[in-house]
Amino acid sequence: MKKNKLKLWKAVIAPCLLFSLFLTCCEDETKEVKTIVPYNPSKPIIIDRFLPDSGRVATQMFIWGENFGGNKDSISVFINDKKAAVIGVNPSGTLLYCIVPSLRGDEIRKDGDELKAPIKVVVANKESNVPDKQLVYTFSQNVSTFLGFTDQDGNSDIIDGEFEKAQFKSPFWLAFDTDINGQSGPDGKPKKNIYLIEENVGLRFIDLYNKNVSTVFSVGNGVNRPRTIAFTLSNDTMIIANDGDEWDWIGTIIIPRDTVSRRFMSPWRAVMHHKQCNGGAVHPATGDYWFNSYSKSQVYKVFERSGEIWRYGGPTADRLNEDGKEGTNCFFYVQDDNWEFNIQIAPSGKFAYIVSKNQHYIASMQYSLEKGAFEKPGPFAGARQKSGFQDGVTGNALFNEPQQGAFDKNDNFYVCDGENNCIRMVTPEGQVSTFAGRPGNPGYSDGALRDAQFDGPFGIIYDDDIETFYIADRDNFRIRSIKVE
Repeated sequence: MKKNKLKLWKAVIAPCLLFSLFLTCCEDETKEVKTIVPYNPSKPIIIDRFLPDSGRVATQMFIWGENFGGNKDSISVFINDKKAAVIGVNPSGTLLYCIVPSLRGDEIRKDGDELKAPIKVVVANKESNVPDKQLVYTFSQNVSTFLGFTDQDGNSDIIDGEFEKAQFKSPFWLAFDTDINGQSGPDGKPKKNIYLIEENVGLRFIDLYNKNVSTVFSVGNGVNRPRTIAFTLSNDTMIIANDGDEWDWIGTIIIPRDTVSRRFMSPWRAVMHHKQCNGGAVHPATGDYWFNSYSKSQVYKVFERSGEIWRYGGPTADRLNEDGKEGTNCFFYVQDDNWEFNIQIAPSGKFAYIVSKNQHYIASMQYSLEKGAFEKPGPFAGARQKSGFQDGVTGNALFNEPQQGAFDKNDNFYVCDGENNCIRMVTPEGQVSTFAGRPGNPGYSDGALRDAQFDGPFGIIYDDDIETFYIADRDNFRIRSIKVE
């Protein structure tokens, strides 16, 4: 209990008291000082002390000293040579209020790692003294905004361009594209970029190396509701599931990788016509493509991809469906009609989760390598047809419109709980806990995992190489990230 109270004091109460002190000091000085005291270049810039003496990214810091000058825009603060955001300065230029930046560089940091960080103030290219006392900085997992912004009225649109200018309208599903046959990045590994489905809008490309966002295609011409992205094992073909209303509508399209640009570029090509597909996935060991239909909650496997039109069905290769006709041949039915779900296969390929958005639960199905097929799924986490929020084990937990998830190397599954506005973690044993966000409290704020806010997070991917999550925060029109910083 004492430790919890100390954490509360450091994280909430102390910063609030210091900020109140800053405002009070500024108000008192404004009454006494008629004009702002300017920086005097003939005198040294001196840091006397700072508070707090320990913290993390986004910690509010106050620096007392001399000759900062009362003009905030002329002052820079550097913590371990990283530029901090200067929020305010008192009129006499003796008290600064700033926010501690992320001190993570290119190196991988672990939650709880510490670093001693020197502090200095710079005004008009002249540096202050650097106090012997340094900030004890603790690295911790943090939610931040990776891409996207809104205008003053809270609106956003589909805007391509450099990261600083790019905007999003309805980010929904994310996928890493690792070009195993292309160029390598600075780390010597194949380049990894991101593709994003904007719900009911189209497909976007996020170039992590050139820091640019572009539109691959917009919805139309029979592809009006793209849902999920998968890649062949050779990474030379992108497969997109499309939710069409009838059996003769486009259900699956592909885009080959351009051999020159190494990107997936329009035009796309329809390879299957089927009804109401919520998602598809490629098995990481066999390369088989599995997908579903909302119509009667069918699960299918593609058996033949050599022709212009792919052949699908199940449970055996001799039971295939005619393209554009009702898909009566399938492996199994997950439950009842109108079950909205997608299939997400673990990196090992040994099992998969069926995440049902409109039935608010997760089922699990084992894979038989001998049979080359998944077994019929059973309930795993959450209560079927019961929405709500509750952490717990298996059926005791509650979700509200779960959607995309991401596996870590230990098979923990981090799933976007869309209408609960948070990210949940599901262990292989079925233990469900809240990983990030404030359940039932939608909004937009960065910060510590449980302090941050999301609004309709539906897409998530995880880069194990840099231990970073990317989240499609749909109703905030942004791509968020979670990493140790």
